Amino acid sequence: MSEKIFQELQHLPGLPLTKATRLGHVQFFHFGKAQVTNAYGLILDVGAWTLEVACYWQLEQPGETGIQFHEVELPRDARALADPAFDPQVPGSNLRDRKLQELVRQPSEQLRVQQVTVSPDGELTIALGGNQVLLVSPAKGVLEEAGHFWRLFSNTGDRQAVAFGRAGVERSQG
Repeated sequence: MSEKIFQELQHLPGLPLTKATRLGHVQFFHFGKAQVTNAYGLILDVGAWTLEVACYWQLEQPGETGIQFHEVELPRDARALADPAFDPQVPGSNLRDRKLQELVRQPSEQLRVQQVTVSPDGELTIALGGNQVLLVSPAKGVLEEAGHFWRLFSNTGDRQAVAFGRAGVERSQG
């Protein structure tokens, strides 16, 4: 059933997780490689497909939870003395950013998508090589300002996209 509802997710198996970026608390996971030109004419390296997540997520590694959504509130070096100027909105400043950057430095074979499953209520599971699993769980918490809980979109020119939010499945193309 979920394969028919979320057919866009079937583009992910075989693609490696190549990049992780964020805007505020919204996390972006990039799979494969593509380039886009922004409004200022800059060419950006992005994923062929990008998963935008505005809800609770975590990345599990064998036997442990490796990276969690809430680690954005922790300084990059959690052992350091508290810095009154710490701003979790600054990219690269927090523990989650550091862990994700270390993750995407792994060989691409270890981060290749093996399987994608999704439940009718939007719980998304992406199994990666090395027995790592990205779990996206809207039921565990959603950013209040989010228009959707998660969205997968293509950066390769066909503009395919699927989102899951309060209204259920939304898709666009063109």
